[in-house]
Amino acid sequence: MENKIKKFLYIFTKNIDNNNKIIPFKVKSSEVGKTRYFLPVSKEWKNSIYAFNQNNIKNMAIYDININLLIKSFFNLYFNPKFLYNKDRSIKYRSLSFNKIYASKAEIKHTNNKAIFTVYVYNREKIALLKRIKILKISFYKNVKSLVYNNEKIFGFFDEERNYKNKNRLEDSSNMNYKSIKALLCKELILLRKYKLKLSLNKYKFEEKLLYKLKNFIVKYYNKKVEFNIVNLRSIAFHSEIITKILTSKITDRKSGVIYSMDAILKKVILPKVNITMIKKFNIKTKGIDFNLLNNKYLNFNINSILNDNNLSELLNKLYYNIILNNNLNKDYLRIYEIIFNSINYKNISGIKFEAKGRLSRRNRADKSIFRLRLKGRLKNFDSSYKGLSCINTRGYAKPNLDYSLFTSKRRIGAFAVKGWVSGN
Repeated sequence: MENKIKKFLYIFTKNIDNNNKIIPFKVKSSEVGKTRYFLPVSKEWKNSIYAFNQNNIKNMAIYDININLLIKSFFNLYFNPKFLYNKDRSIKYRSLSFNKIYASKAEIKHTNNKAIFTVYVYNREKIALLKRIKILKISFYKNVKSLVYNNEKIFGFFDEERNYKNKNRLEDSSNMNYKSIKALLCKELILLRKYKLKLSLNKYKFEEKLLYKLKNFIVKYYNKKVEFNIVNLRSIAFHSEIITKILTSKITDRKSGVIYSMDAILKKVILPKVNITMIKKFNIKTKGIDFNLLNNKYLNFNINSILNDNNLSELLNKLYYNIILNNNLNKDYLRIYEIIFNSINYKNISGIKFEAKGRLSRRNRADKSIFRLRLKGRLKNFDSSYKGLSCINTRGYAKPNLDYSLFTSKRRIGAFAVKGWVSGN
């Protein structure tokens, strides 16, 4: 019986391929660079969707155009002028006005049961309304103080001086002043109420009170739930689509010059000071190697050689940030915020560029097309151009640090186009 078992084991072991070998940890001979920074999916493609049936994707391009028009018209909603007792203004006048909400094209991320819309918004209408309300309030309080002061002065004069001859004359003048100031106060109160009503409409556009109506229209296209992620921008320079929209609306006015309007927008853009010579010198010395990385710090991957009679927790605390303070569960949330914020690339503006081409002459005749260009800062990628690090391209050709947009419009003498680039570092 034992001989049979030995024969069976011999046949079994003989027919096995012993190609699998145990490979020990090797000593690393070369340094490792930083891992590439990958942009989010919404920056890679405006609409991320996948379907097994290709017929379901054919109409997506038309859906995106219609949905972007819906979002734009939603943020441009206004009260009926008859409701506010105002004169009806033309659509052209409203489109050329700068006091409105500028919205970018939606970045859509699809899941199985819902679509998440990310929209970047610059609320210029709110800033203008708050300024007007502030001016009206100051003038209103001044008129109220003057009315009270005049009445006190007149009645004090009656008490001190018993001059019955001038009493009727003073009463007539005080009544006239009272009526005129009261009429002014009524006008200012009506204006204040109008502006506050417009401000409340502006506020409700970003709340669920009005957003659910927009969602009901979009649900008809995708047949799934819709969720909005609205990002309020503090400056027009933070998104290329918004800044090019404003420039095109300025250029459509024949009286305003192209270069003057470009320079006026570039003046509002504040760029951080960067010493490129120091960055170049530092990267020449280090040759693009980051010695703080774990792979470059420990050439031998053997755990025993890494620890060297130290605790694993102490080693990890030295390599990475210690978020928990004094061995308590109270976390330093500011430190966590700094770690997350510093890990994001392309968050600071490094340069802006404009190009305008077409019928841009001030005269009312179709002259030759004019080309104008303005640049502030740098459009180069700091990682690839100055630090010597490799970078990926989005959509196969677009640079990851650039945000590009193109808008076309027309004037009385012809059409023109405006291109805009915003770079980050």
